[in-house]
Amino acid sequence: MTFLRTIDLDNSAKELGKDKEHPAHISLFTGAGGMDVGFAMAGIESRVMVEIAEDCCKTLRANFLWSELQKRNNPDGTPMWKTKEEMIASNCIKWYHDNEPVILQRDITKLSTEEILEAGNLKVGETFVVSGGPPCQGFSTAKGKRCIDDPRNSLYKEFVRVVKETLPLFFIFENVPGLVSIGNGEVIKQITEDFANCGYNIAWEILNAADFGVPQHRRRVIMIGRRIDLLYSPEEGNPQLHIGAMPGNVDHPKFFREKHSMVMKNQATLSKFKKPETFMDMLKQISRC
Repeated sequence: MTFLRTIDLDNSAKELGKDKEHPAHISLFTGAGGMDVGFAMAGIESRVMVEIAEDCCKTLRANFLWSELQKRNNPDGTPMWKTKEEMIASNCIKWYHDNEPVILQRDITKLSTEEILEAGNLKVGETFVVSGGPPCQGFSTAKGKRCIDDPRNSLYKEFVRVVKETLPLFFIFENVPGLVSIGNGEVIKQITEDFANCGYNIAWEILNAADFGVPQHRRRVIMIGRRIDLLYSPEEGNPQLHIGAMPGNVDHPKFFREKHSMVMKNQATLSKFKKPETFMDMLKQISRC
């Protein structure tokens, strides 16, 4: 799902992560890497990709690692590129970044956050964004009856765990629209509350990829969280920055509030924002919540 447009990185984004050249991205439930392609083309590096499916990991290696990319041949059998520098100069693989991602073919329930951070050479608070779409079979309406007790539904809690323990500046969670109605809205409420309790302001909406330049009607729940940072100036000593310092607010979209009689004044939602020109523009608007 690569409907992320080019991000015009502002100074705060460039400075994030102790002067690292590119903001860092941790990708959970990566699948074939569509979201990662969007981030990479926007200048954000996927440092770690976590995916359990072998076929998906083969695809990720084939598209993101030079060791596999160099095996690509022209129709006459000659290598497409002799060197990595030649491949980069050709601009054919626009999403490639020299600081290649570590692809962890692992069960996320058995993978510690410490291992993820170590794989990406990151410390707590240095990650720009964590993204992912946990398995959605239990939420989807595509194949008949949904089951609120489907064990796959609880995998979102692993996403929450990683966000809580890595404290990225942002997180982006995507899933099927059926997530909104299952359990009469209680599931999406619980998910947003769990993320908010990690120290994030939350906004979400059902978006269509076609509205972002993709020739496909693909509707998805897109949830964005922005970390709450507080600067404290003690009477003595240096100012202290507390990241993820307090539980955040949840801004449910208007249609959801009306359906469930949720009356909240002055609530900012994605539907009230102007159509963003860039993905960073969207993040800036949400950060004003």
